Amino acid sequence: MFLQDDTPKLLYFGDSETCHMTGLLVVDGIVDFLAGDPVFTGLLVLMLLFVFFAYLLVRRTLLGLREGYDDARKR
Repeated sequence: MFLQDDTPKLLYFGDSETCHMTGLLVVDGIVDFLAGDPVFTGLLVLMLLFVFFAYLLVRRTLLGLREGYDDARKR
């Protein structure tokens, strides 16, 4: 049904529908892999949550530091 196309996608200027179908196959493969390995999926979610909360912590720290400098400068 689908033809395997081994040409690099950045240099491929063929039919856009073929590239779109290939992209869907890649997404299906990723979803199948994540659904088939719940331990890896859990670790991936935990790492993403850690990065998100670390970003929020650093942002809050820097905004508080800036607010402290601004308050000290007004006095």
